[in-house]
Formats: sequence, C-alpha cells, structure tokens
Amino acid sequence: MYEKIHCVNHVGKNLLIVGYNHSHQWQFRIVTSEGDIVQEKENFTTAPSAMTEGEKWIRENLPMDT
Repeated sequence: MYEKIHCVNHVGKNLLIVGYNHSHQWQFRIVTSEGDIVQEKENFTTAPSAMTEGEKWIRENLPMDT
C-alpha cells in the first residue's frame, strides 16, 4: 500500500501509478486496460525517476494504442 501517490497517468491504453512506501521508497505499478497488474518496480530515490522508468517500461513492453 502506498503512503502517498505522486501520479496516476494513462500511457497509451495502460495506467501508470507512481507512489511512495517507506519500506520500498518510490515505486511504479503498471495496470493494463483489462485491470491486470503487469509490472511493479520499487526502490527509486525520486518520484520523477520512478515515473520515467515506468513510462519507458510501457513503451518497450506494452501496446500504446489508445
């Protein structure tokens, strides 16, 4: 569970959530339009770095069609 949320953005037809948890620092989670969590990474030192890496992961691994 996140203690705070930095952003919830649509990237193509996917959802990027960036949040903070004291145990795992900043992290991102990718949710598809079907509601499946397909990727989650943690231990970023800043919210922008987690957001950048999440956007990059989506571009490289998931369809971007709207």
